[in-house]
Amino acid sequence: MLRRTALTDFQWSDEEGKLSGETKIPTNIHLDLLAAKHIPDPFISTNEKDVQWVDSKNWVYTTHFTASPEVAGYQAALLFEGLDTFASVELNGAQLCKSDNMFVPKHIELAPGLLKNENVLKITFQSAMKVGNSIYKERGHLVCWNGQYERVYVRKAQYHFGWDWGPSLVTAGPWKPIYLETYQARLDDVRVEARLSEDLKDGTLFLSCDIRHDSDGYALESTVVDPKGVTLISRNIEKKQGTAISIPDVQVWYPFTHGKQPLYEVRTSLRNSDDNTILHTVSHTVGFRRVKLVQSPLKEGSTFYFKINEIPIFMGGSNWIPGDNFLTRMTPDRYARWIDLAVRGNQNMIRVWGGGIYEDDAFFDECDRRGLLVWQDFAFACGQYPSDERFVESVKKEAVAAVQRLRNHPSLCIFAGNNEDYQVANEGLKHDMKTPESEWKNTKFGARYTYEKILPDIIRQHAPWITYWPGSPFGGEDNNSDRTIGDVHIWNVSSGMLVPYQRYPDLCARFISEFGMISCPHFETVQQAFFDPADTDRHPQSLAFEHHCKASSYEKRMFTCMGENFRLSFDLQKYIYLSQLTQSEAMGYAFRGWRRQFQGRLCGGALVWQMNDSWPVSSWAIVDYYERPKPAYHVIARALKSLAIGVIRRPKIEVRPNFQHLALINGKMKADAAGVIAHATPHIYPPKESTFSVWIANSGMERVRGTVELRYVSIVTGLDVCLAQTWSIDILALGTTEIVADKETPEGEPTVLAARLFDESRECVISRESDWPQPFKHYTFPDRGLIVKAVGETVYISAKKPVKGLVLLNDGVTWSDNCLDIIPGDPQTVEAMGLNGEVEFIYYGQEDS
Repeated sequence: MLRRTALTDFQWSDEEGKLSGETKIPTNIHLDLLAAKHIPDPFISTNEKDVQWVDSKNWVYTTHFTASPEVAGYQAALLFEGLDTFASVELNGAQLCKSDNMFVPKHIELAPGLLKNENVLKITFQSAMKVGNSIYKERGHLVCWNGQYERVYVRKAQYHFGWDWGPSLVTAGPWKPIYLETYQARLDDVRVEARLSEDLKDGTLFLSCDIRHDSDGYALESTVVDPKGVTLISRNIEKKQGTAISIPDVQVWYPFTHGKQPLYEVRTSLRNSDDNTILHTVSHTVGFRRVKLVQSPLKEGSTFYFKINEIPIFMGGSNWIPGDNFLTRMTPDRYARWIDLAVRGNQNMIRVWGGGIYEDDAFFDECDRRGLLVWQDFAFACGQYPSDERFVESVKKEAVAAVQRLRNHPSLCIFAGNNEDYQVANEGLKHDMKTPESEWKNTKFGARYTYEKILPDIIRQHAPWITYWPGSPFGGEDNNSDRTIGDVHIWNVSSGMLVPYQRYPDLCARFISEFGMISCPHFETVQQAFFDPADTDRHPQSLAFEHHCKASSYEKRMFTCMGENFRLSFDLQKYIYLSQLTQSEAMGYAFRGWRRQFQGRLCGGALVWQMNDSWPVSSWAIVDYYERPKPAYHVIARALKSLAIGVIRRPKIEVRPNFQHLALINGKMKADAAGVIAHATPHIYPPKESTFSVWIANSGMERVRGTVELRYVSIVTGLDVCLAQTWSIDILALGTTEIVADKETPEGEPTVLAARLFDESRECVISRESDWPQPFKHYTFPDRGLIVKAVGETVYISAKKPVKGLVLLNDGVTWSDNCLDIIPGDPQTVEAMGLNGEVEFIYYGQEDS
């Protein structure tokens, strides 16, 4: 049978032998140097700049291992699951292989006589920075947004070269396991496709595989085990044609929002026909589900939404970047905690961004178990990638390896060709999308052939049941900003034209796969990582603080969004809070407004940029590096509840109209605002007049009966300025129920519109939301009469006057909810797992009291 031994104990050194140590792999050189105390922690203060020399050196990893040399009838091989990146491998002084792609595993069968009783395996890693720079000088400049220019020539996680949320730490080393294998024959490319019948009642497994060192004396057997561990069937399968196995009354896999996640195990075994011994077994976990990307004609453009098992579902979730700049730190437990955060945040889809990696099996395994759908980009981002034969051949091997490894996961529902490369082509290269296919390779955007021919062909060959999409964003007239076709990235709110975040709902698109608002991480994270312990300058504009914000001109963008809405403060904790409150408000407008438009399928989903950080940093993340959720995380979670009420007020007259913003909103793409001058106009300050709307979004499959209450509460007095309104309604399934549309708002004094959805008995509040007069900086908030009382791990909250953005601060506590608006007469209760003592909190205008 196949025997596999992990080679884990290595020695490492620089090529000159001046620095050295011992390590266990998987690893990378930065972690080894850090463990040996040769470098300071690159994540702390400004240490990143002091470790850049690591990137420019070559590093050597060596191990000694014993083995039984040639055994009759057995083949020996070395399996390298991942070498980062330019590596030369020697076994006992003989060159074994070379690698130039971090994502391509190497399985090397050893020639007779090469393996000995005592063996030395040596891997030399060249500097990816130097090799990339050499190619760059030889081949010339290619356009890339973010990172160092040579990155597009290097098949390596692109974010390692720096991004607008991450450091430049160009790693090297054996980042995945290395194994010694011996076998008579082994299974290769085991393919298991799980199909559902049209009525979703019965399943069929289609199985096929390749056999290395096949012979007539070998037979294949497949065993199917149901979700409870009961063996359903064992049968021989055809080696050449493959075999179909029927599973009647199959248990169907659903996203966690709509059902359970039953998983079947499929064990494929290679047997010796003479003595029935098992030579090799490969196990897959599969789920039976059907995924459809629906693109049906609309009055303008077409839909872009997903049906899972014939259920149309609004995809509300986030983008995922690699969980650490040092990937080997990502353990299964750590992945599990992140996926748990997404699920507890009511997110049903997570997009694995193209500037990182094809995520680890542990990531996908947890998504399978928890029912979280995955959008996986191929590993290209924000660049003009080469299209020469050698580069493309490497990309083919990379893509095949990724697709074969990931294709059986029920959580995986779409592959996309790249991140924002079409945007680079359109805006940076002036590529004409009408160019005929025969000319693609001859244009500056030669990679278009990779995205629209090579990658979809690989999907068709190796996983035809997985949807492929050429890029993100993609679709429409310019393939990056047409809001009526395909998916878009909306970056004209927190940057670009800086459209007010209150207008997010007006920038509705068929599917928004990126958008976001920058904010600081938590105060404890800032204290823990932004500053050296000896730092006395802990100002938000200090060098150390700004080193942990990689976005260019971030203050222009961040201050604009904060300053337009809130009174600024440069007290460190208040500054952090204001940035997070700005982010949470923006995300609330976006998610509530876009989810509302799932009715009519005008918007099929919204994925916030981004879920996580790869190091401690000010970024667009809604949970910081140390797994501390920001306020926006909780606001999004409320907006994505199965039943969620929404309320919004609209001014009747634009007091300071920005015609460029209006052109963008009223058009369908960024080009519609080109040439429109955002000039100042006279304004005469008309009376404050507005209208409001109330609706309920329901992702459930059944109509629900409920009661809606709308109150009008004075900010100044805390009293209702007029009688509350109530409606008893039937709430539509799988869409939006409009309660009130464009009704006149009482404007006699600053008033909060406080909406609640009750169950039919009116005993339980299912959802609540409030709309406040804008901007907040025009108002003060004295004497709120706020009470925050903890009894054990339960927190009771009430107020005499409206409180905006109450954030509970205690570090190490898991809050069931946070970033709350507290309305008089509507007390709230929060569960606080891990709370021990009084509650620390902050809210907007707290200093006014």
